[in-house]
Amino acid sequence: TTALAILYDTNGYKSPNKSSKDLRSINVTKLGSGCFAEVNGVCLASAPQVPTPHKWNACDDSGNTTDADDLAFMSKYGIKYCMNSYLGTDDYWAGAVELCGGTNKMPTQSDLVKIANYVYNRTDITADHIEGLTFDPTKAAELGLPSPSFNLWSGEEADSDYACYGGFYSDYTEPGSYDRNDSSRLVVCLGD
Repeated sequence: TTALAILYDTNGYKSPNKSSKDLRSINVTKLGSGCFAEVNGVCLASAPQVPTPHKWNACDDSGNTTDADDLAFMSKYGIKYCMNSYLGTDDYWAGAVELCGGTNKMPTQSDLVKIANYVYNRTDITADHIEGLTFDPTKAAELGLPSPSFNLWSGEEADSDYACYGGFYSDYTEPGSYDRNDSSRLVVCLGD
């Protein structure tokens, strides 16, 4: 009660969001497990961020490419498909994957259900569309999440057009998949 502790990020939403890199502190002796927040066993490494889109070089309408840079990016980050060319070149989901360091460093749909149970003060939410919920803005704020609604990308791909996400709204939640070129979805990365 007599000391002020501050933890701050010197470059805002940009990567790497890690201790001894761009996270600085005053009167913080230990950052713990590397979690910005822990939610029902899910370690979130950072507050939600808006990803910068990844630009593909040569994806076709089927989400395939023979471009060496595209293939190297996909291999490095665990991406199965490049984004369908008719959606354009701005792939916000792939940008989220890059920001987190791979699909395995992003929440699964199951992790997003755990976050939903937290922000709606429940334990019975499943991976279905569920209505009649009460969004808790205080719990969302603890995680750095906006109120009264937001969408979070998961690390799961549906296909070359869509990637999976969790939708969190004032009175309902739902899993789904959406266009990978959508700029309105946020990403939270997983910690160790």
